[in-house]
Amino acid sequence: MISSERDRTIPFTLAPLLVIAAAIRIAVNNVVAYSPADETVYLIYTRALAAGRGYPSIVRMFLDDRGMWVFPNPLRWSWLGATTLFSSISGECTHRTLATVSTIAGIVVVALTFWIATELFDSTVAIAASVLAATSPLQLALGRRALADEFFCAAALASLAAMLLYLSSESARARVAWLGAWIAATTITFAAKEQFLFIYPFVLLFWWLRSRKVGWRELAVWAAPPALFFAIYCLLARDAGSFFRIAHIITSEMRALYAVQYQSGMPQRMLLDLIALSPIATLVAIAAMTSVALRPGAYAPALRHVALLAAGILVVHALVPSQNVRYVVSVDPLLRILAAAFVVTEIGDRKWLAPALVVNAAVDLALFYVVFIAGQVYDPVTDSVLRALKMLPR
Repeated sequence: MISSERDRTIPFTLAPLLVIAAAIRIAVNNVVAYSPADETVYLIYTRALAAGRGYPSIVRMFLDDRGMWVFPNPLRWSWLGATTLFSSISGECTHRTLATVSTIAGIVVVALTFWIATELFDSTVAIAASVLAATSPLQLALGRRALADEFFCAAALASLAAMLLYLSSESARARVAWLGAWIAATTITFAAKEQFLFIYPFVLLFWWLRSRKVGWRELAVWAAPPALFFAIYCLLARDAGSFFRIAHIITSEMRALYAVQYQSGMPQRMLLDLIALSPIATLVAIAAMTSVALRPGAYAPALRHVALLAAGILVVHALVPSQNVRYVVSVDPLLRILAAAFVVTEIGDRKWLAPALVVNAAVDLALFYVVFIAGQVYDPVTDSVLRALKMLPR
């Protein structure tokens, strides 16, 4: 549990980090040409909802047009709800409006990275992990696009943070509050991108590793988020059958032309993409996972638990037919927490930590510029990333 002393110091430590992270993300929220594919489909859905046409209209729009089946689907009601709400608040509904929701989510990701690392480790690890997260090329790239991925990442981290606070709380009232927050955040994560279904077993394994307790109460709680995801969709769509029709469509479209051409490959593909985009932090995280696997007793339980969660997310996504590094965006903050915790644990003299973080930030920001600004990469598939880095023949 976070002590009162740590509670008092967290705002003073986190505030400057968030200011820096926010400044970077706001500065790069400058995309001019958005994709006519996924980003525009999200905009069409949002405009329909903002115009009051109702959720059933976008469900029919998707089901009635076979050409829409390779694009984002209406099961993602939390992301569409967030974009519709923000459009209502801002008074406009454009690609940039949706991208700004991603920008806000990116700032939240840095804050949650700090909070999770503080809960699991200490303030030194939390600061290092947050600095690593603030300059992550993948996070920066997705934080400037009108896509659901960065919102999904923030929701997944919120779920993890609420779980840790629930498990560490001592008062009954706080435990009930954090349990409710976990159910809400996890439901929102399911409804941001349905691919959370792949990750969910490892989230529950992480819960079990932290608590070492499974009973009927835990099983009922764990079943609540997917059940609520389904129930709320049915209420919004006023139909249950469409849920299963959409589920069947999206699984069958994993072998669509674009997916086969640009998102297929060997299981290690996304790990290589992570290395290409952020070599230092990713390689240190891999070293951490390898060292933990070879010498598990040499590290604190929290480091082993984060390593297992990160490895599980990477492995399960490596086995699905469609591979894209943005699909594993939720593992990026975990890798950075893992790298920070490993470095702090292993180095004897912490005076080298700040220079190492500066070097990593310089490399990350340079790679972000080359790939996503100069290279104008929209979807970070291997082909686009490596061509931007001039690693493929022209």
